[in-house]
Amino acid sequence: MIYLIVAINFSITLLNIYIALRVWQLGLLVARINTIVVNYEGYFNLVLKATPTVIYQGQTNIHQIRQRYDLIQLQVAKIKQLIWLIDWSYSTWRKI
Repeated sequence: MIYLIVAINFSITLLNIYIALRVWQLGLLVARINTIVVNYEGYFNLVLKATPTVIYQGQTNIHQIRQRYDLIQLQVAKIKQLIWLIDWSYSTWRKI
């Protein structure tokens, strides 16, 4: 009977050692994942630190391009009017 109790206690001890090893391995895995996440956080923090400046610069450039585009549209409209006026003058002169 005592051998049975000793065997059961030994089995429970082995099971507890196995569980302790698995918990220890899980702790190592969590520590490794934590290190990776901290490294990525530092990288993204560094990369994204300049983002507001880049966005503002992009908005400024877009505003300047739109202003140039509007100016070019105005110039194109004037050239179209000039071409129409030359065409009208030429056709009127040919009729005379």
